[in-house]
Amino acid sequence: MTDQQVNEGFRQAMRRLATTVALVTSGQGDSWAGMAATAVVSVCADPPTLLVAVNRTASLHPTLHAEKRFCVNLLSERHRDLVGIFSGQVRGRERFKRGNWVSGADGLPVLADALASLNCRTETTLDVGTHTLFIGRVEGVLNHDDIDPLVWVDGGFATAAR
Repeated sequence: MTDQQVNEGFRQAMRRLATTVALVTSGQGDSWAGMAATAVVSVCADPPTLLVAVNRTASLHPTLHAEKRFCVNLLSERHRDLVGIFSGQVRGRERFKRGNWVSGADGLPVLADALASLNCRTETTLDVGTHTLFIGRVEGVLNHDDIDPLVWVDGGFATAAR
């Protein structure tokens, strides 16, 4: 296969990888920043660790890099309208005017009614291509009783309610 064929095949394969949509947030006070993401991976359970891939051109990147802490807020169907807001329709701190955002114990922005919110401290970063991988140790978790994830697959939304 040519490089172009591999790249196109990879893009098509990843459209088949269904994943829960998350809002990754960081910052303190007026410097809150966030973005919609599907590149969130559980690395291991002992110690609890997550990996988040962030494009270095994303507005969240400098805040996340400086703070060395982030929150992964897993979304439900009720959060569908937040995805566009955190994907560029709205800029900066204005993104947090929609949704039930609170300042967590450590000052990070937390979506109070998220399926789950996982507060992480960055332990390692790795630059790969256009992205930085932020590997964070989970230091706090809030879980919602409902389990109705907002899923992204083949370029659109789906749900996986139980």
